[in-house]
Amino acid sequence: MKIAVAYQDGEIYEHFGHCPLFAVYEYGEYVTDCTKTLVDTSMISGHHEMAAKMRELGVDAVIAGNMGGQGKAELLSLGIVPIIGFSGDADTASDLLVTGQLPVEGTGAGCSGCSGCGSEEGGCNCGPDCGCGCGCG
Repeated sequence: MKIAVAYQDGEIYEHFGHCPLFAVYEYGEYVTDCTKTLVDTSMISGHHEMAAKMRELGVDAVIAGNMGGQGKAELLSLGIVPIIGFSGDADTASDLLVTGQLPVEGTGAGCSGCSGCGSEEGGCNCGPDCGCGCGCG
């Protein structure tokens, strides 16, 4: 299994389409048989281009703190499972997902308060419709 995690300083990054770096975890037969590669995505912007990069990398799932409806749809159309609504250590989240211990129910529903996008202060940069229900745009 191959998992991409939106990544910043070892933690899960908030936004999928604007993430400057992904950690890609490729698992063998056991969770301890894993290689981690950091992939620079700073020159990629937007859901369509980021989803295409994930397809190019051959990932099965993407973990991000938040993802709009368009990003989810793009990934799903490519057969990639979007996993959202989590924060914390990226390595741990990836290991938990591959071992079936990451609770993925509700991953397609809303954002977790849109923390980090600034919508609460009127400074949202998610775009005209980030799909998370926070009223952006």
